[in-house]
Amino acid sequence: MKLLFLLFVVALLVASCIMPPGEKKETVHAPDSSESANAIVDAQLNITLSPPKVAVQNKEIPHFTKGLNLGNALDAPAIGEWGVMLDELHFKYAKEGGFDHVRFPVRFSAHAQSEAPYVIDEAFFKIVDWGLDEAEKNGLGVLLDVHHYEELMKTPEQHKERYLTLWKQIAERYQNRPETVAFELLNEPCDQLKIEILNPLMKEAHELVRRSNPNRLLFVDSYFWANTEWLDDMDVSFFDTNTIATFHMYQPILFTHQGAPWMDPEYRVAKVIFPGPPKTPVPITGAAKAAEWANEWLTQYNTLPADTNPSGPKTIWEEFDRATAFVKETGHRVYLGEFGAIDYADSRSRTIFLKMVRTEAERRGIGWAIWDDGGKNKVLDIQSGTWTEAVYDALFD
Repeated sequence: MKLLFLLFVVALLVASCIMPPGEKKETVHAPDSSESANAIVDAQLNITLSPPKVAVQNKEIPHFTKGLNLGNALDAPAIGEWGVMLDELHFKYAKEGGFDHVRFPVRFSAHAQSEAPYVIDEAFFKIVDWGLDEAEKNGLGVLLDVHHYEELMKTPEQHKERYLTLWKQIAERYQNRPETVAFELLNEPCDQLKIEILNPLMKEAHELVRRSNPNRLLFVDSYFWANTEWLDDMDVSFFDTNTIATFHMYQPILFTHQGAPWMDPEYRVAKVIFPGPPKTPVPITGAAKAAEWANEWLTQYNTLPADTNPSGPKTIWEEFDRATAFVKETGHRVYLGEFGAIDYADSRSRTIFLKMVRTEAERRGIGWAIWDDGGKNKVLDIQSGTWTEAVYDALFD
């Protein structure tokens, strides 16, 4: 039976995403719409949305419009430790599936000397070489991403020299690769790598890479796990026309990360749907009740109507409004490097959420890459050559 949710778009929504402590908050307005209402139609999990009016369009990033993350492979502490081994089929199926690039997370810091001169292991470098070769062979762009440098996040001053030396080696090794290879300087900066340390470090890394790669596309993440609320704090004084700001989209996080074993206990709340509110309020107990931000979010989720519910379109629009504001204010492009929703969420909610995010990104001219970790956020199963239907349909339907 068809289930129709009518989502009224208000001209001014004054509500900011509720996030864990330490995150900035601000008032953001939902985009204007040429229609009085948006409709989500649950027929074949099909979604129809009225396009919002967007004053500023992001300029297309060639080769980087629809991407697949190859997560939990070379970004694991050791190859294979997280259950994902890269195969040529990852690249073959990605191309056949309609993607134009892959994002290639790599934990170089786990495969380099701990003392100067911090040489990256040649055998590991050759595995990365192979990945870049496979992407090129299959006509895919590849975003080579320095991922999970956790020591740099915890003690940035102690690891600054090592981080820069790693990038010198990476940049020089791949300086003759085609323009379809791009570099991402650092995934999801956080913890003690505060903005006042991060900004000058990114400037120094950018200048270092530019010596050997003067025209290559370089991607720079915002602070606090690539959060949109920190885009306006990025130093863009060193950005050139081939430098892209990157953000990640996991809001509403109590929906996208519900039950995730790697998250804090307040995320153990189950059966959070998208869009809210639920027919039956979810119980707020234990760690979720004790954590003020989670308690507040879940209370609003249980009680607010669809148009203002934190697990709904307004949250997505707020995220993209901040990205669009960055483009308008700086003149530089943005890219959505990760988004996803864990498979503890029901399939219908996952499809609706992912399609809304993908649709909104494309309406604003923003390239994207879905997060695939081969596990709870699996998109592609290379053993069977099949796609996770709830996710794939949201990306290409």
